Amino acid sequence: MHIPKSVVAAVGAMILLTTVGVVAIWSHILSRRVEAYDLVESRNASEEQLVSFLNSSDDILLDNALSALEFRKAPGGREQAAKLLAHPHLYVWYCASLYLGAIGDQRSVPYLIRGLDHPAWRSRPRVVSYLKNLTGMDFGEKKEEWIKWWLAQQAGRVFDFKCNTNGQVTTINRR
Repeated sequence: MHIPKSVVAAVGAMILLTTVGVVAIWSHILSRRVEAYDLVESRNASEEQLVSFLNSSDDILLDNALSALEFRKAPGGREQAAKLLAHPHLYVWYCASLYLGAIGDQRSVPYLIRGLDHPAWRSRPRVVSYLKNLTGMDFGEKKEEWIKWWLAQQAGRVFDFKCNTNGQVTTINRR
């Protein structure tokens, strides 16, 4: 079977154009991601920009935006962060709980307790501080004491306080 050179050339040109198009799109996406990272890291992002980054599917961008909002104590991302408490990534839900703890949101309390054995141990003093401010209690880093206290405050509500270090958390059960 003989394929004309013009057909081979046309198919080759289509493959080349498709490849160039895919590379251009990928390059644009990466460029936008780097711009977002740089904006957050340079601390030049506005509160609105940081909040908009909470819609990202990029876990690193989420972590950094939540941390920036935490340190600013900026309330604008409260509801989006509350949704991120259920995020499966170990650092995203943790950063969401720290941010919400910093702005005094009670929804963060069980997640902060869960975070008492999170691998990011350097942030534990902040966890304890937020828990003390939110609850008026002080059990330090004693996770079991915090769990006992929390369970005593809840009417039949069940929460999984296990912090898996494989990057995932177990699900939350509510009765």
